[in-house]
This record gives sequence, structure tokens and C-alpha cells, in this order.
Amino acid sequence: MVQAVEAPDVVRNKVSFSVFGLEGAVSLKGKLNVLDSKWIQVVFEAPELKVGSLGFQYGGESEVKLEITYVDEKIRLGRGSRGSLFVFLRR
Repeated sequence: MVQAVEAPDVVRNKVSFSVFGLEGAVSLKGKLNVLDSKWIQVVFEAPELKVGSLGFQYGGESEVKLEITYVDEKIRLGRGSRGSLFVFLRR
């Protein structure tokens, strides 16, 4: 999984995979909203699924709230509103 935070408020998530020899990816683009000094909200557009040369959007918008528990120049730790833990490393 790769996440890119683009200034000022765009988040892009991409999960790549391979199935039966075909390369694929699920991509999300979202709008980031800062709620306070620790919490952010991201409202994502419908996901895009690509398998081989085929691609389409499915589902609808989704939303996530994250508490940023630690951040420095190399790592960002977060906890989702339902308890999920996230670890992001900078490239």
C-alpha cells in the first residue's frame, strides 16, 4: 500500500496486487480535513479498481477519521475511529 498526501488537502491511497498473472490495483482519492490538533477526517471518492487493462469505479463515497498519535520525519502512527492501527513510513 502506498499513501500520498498532496498539498493542501488531497490524499491518494493505492493497493497493488497480482491475481492469476494479471496486475491490478485499487485506488482511492480523498479530501483531507483537519478536525483538531490530533484528529483528521478523509472523505474518499468511490474506489477505482483496475485489473489488467480494465478499470472501473464501484461503490460510493467513504469516510475515515484518524487520530495521529505520533509523527516525525520518518514515521506516522495513527488510530482509526474504530480502533484500527496504522503505520506509515516515508519514502
